[in-house]
Amino acid sequence: MSLVLLGFAVFVVEYKKATTPPKSAAPVASKPFLTDAPSAEGSSRFAWVPKYPGAATENISTKQTRDQLSYGFSFRAQDDFKRVLAFYRDQLQAAGFQVEVKDSHDTGGELHAVADGGGRTLDAIAAKVLQGTGTEVGVTAVQH
Repeated sequence: MSLVLLGFAVFVVEYKKATTPPKSAAPVASKPFLTDAPSAEGSSRFAWVPKYPGAATENISTKQTRDQLSYGFSFRAQDDFKRVLAFYRDQLQAAGFQVEVKDSHDTGGELHAVADGGGRTLDAIAAKVLQGTGTEVGVTAVQH
């Protein structure tokens, strides 16, 4: 009987060796983007993106592809959408961006900004909330 148990123990050990993937020497990244990429933990990689005064940033998302890193977020502002878009226009123009704003009369508007020969872009969509006052804003920034 002990010979059977010894044989079974050897089998289990050899089986585990054969089915356990080898440990790599290189550390494995804990997230699918660079360690200095923006995330809920915070980062300065997108420090050039203006933060609207008094707004709480929500729904932060990042995505990295081979050639670019994108960063998105949303917020709600008590101000009218025209004031929000004017803030982004002024801040980005002061930082050297080419900015285009499209106003949809009284319902909302869009902003597109480009700098560094297309190396950095920012798009913002601001819409008047349907009930109450204020503006819902979505921002996407991209670095190549």
